[in-house]
Amino acid sequence: MQGPTHIIAGIILRRTFDWKYFRAVGVVLTIISALLLHGIFDKLGKVTYHPVGIDFTDPFWLIYNVLMGLTSLVMLYMFWGEYKLGIIFSLLPDIDWIVLHTADAFHKEVIFYKTPLIHDVLNYFIDNVIPFSYLNSLPDLRIYPWACVFEILFFGVLVLIYRAQINHRRNIHF
Repeated sequence: MQGPTHIIAGIILRRTFDWKYFRAVGVVLTIISALLLHGIFDKLGKVTYHPVGIDFTDPFWLIYNVLMGLTSLVMLYMFWGEYKLGIIFSLLPDIDWIVLHTADAFHKEVIFYKTPLIHDVLNYFIDNVIPFSYLNSLPDLRIYPWACVFEILFFGVLVLIYRAQINHRRNIHF
């Protein structure tokens, strides 16, 4: 999944575990849930448009990734102050790709970081938990541009969940 999907998931988790009286428990649950949800979303990402390689010659790839990047920046600007904890931990595993792709771009090798370590740990855990292990059987549609529709729909559902959370909080009068 792309950045905006991880960001909105972090926002939703932070709102869900923003408990007034059990703040420490809420923080711990936010961190663990955001990391695990990142791994689950990456497994679901097999059915979304997410080619492995960078292709600046493909106009669709270029426009789609620019839109994803701009949407991520706008969301970070809008929601960072209140939901930074959920956002940080929902995006944290992608440090793997930042380190590996940056090293690759400069033709350098990070001695201790040759594989995506955080993703490997998340995948090991998710692959060994029964309901989530079935996510490996999803079809691989990452190379098909039309598969971006699945991520857009998934993002829309998460936005609806966020809106429901906001409306629920507004209707509480005590």
